[in-house]
Amino acid sequence: MTVSESHKAPEDLKNVNREAFDRYAIQDGQSSIHGDTNYEIQTQEGQSFAFYADKGEGRNNAGGPGTGKAVLYTQGCSDECLGEGIKVRKPGDIQPIYAKKILCKRGDMLFECLNGDVTIRARNINLHANGGGQDGQLTMEACRVAQIKSPDIRFQGEKVLISAKNSANIISNGFFELKYGFALAASHADLKYGVMSEVLKAATTISPPKID
Repeated sequence: MTVSESHKAPEDLKNVNREAFDRYAIQDGQSSIHGDTNYEIQTQEGQSFAFYADKGEGRNNAGGPGTGKAVLYTQGCSDECLGEGIKVRKPGDIQPIYAKKILCKRGDMLFECLNGDVTIRARNINLHANGGGQDGQLTMEACRVAQIKSPDIRFQGEKVLISAKNSANIISNGFFELKYGFALAASHADLKYGVMSEVLKAATTISPPKID
């Protein structure tokens, strides 16, 4: 096994090693942005898979008992085919049978496509935000169009707010039903000049909610 020089000595003060073959090379001990290399394999195409000690990028922010990294790099597609031996569930059976599990005990998870799209396709798709206190938030944001299309769409919540800065349209080609315990409808002119609020004060003892 041959030994190569590194720009910085490994923090564990052990030897730096590298062994090259016809189509790949194996090395350990080298310094990198991810930390000192524990084990790395590189191919003649530039792909690599490596494990690094917890001395690299993000260590000070992440903290914890250990922040060693595993990094896979390839210029093309990373493809996995899983679960061929798992039984096929019957329609309506929602008992989980996992073909792949990713568990993050601490920290966050990021899926990012810098120049592409993200597609999730499944028989059923479930999203759960189950945090307590100030957590438990589900946020979806689109800079152009957000579209939901289904034969049956339902919104349920203790409080539901629909706000449009420009225009809002509710169109029904069939039956339209609207039920409420108390209703307040006002234009911005009513709110500005106090017409609606004065009528409500004279007509009821209920404190009306604010439109804005």
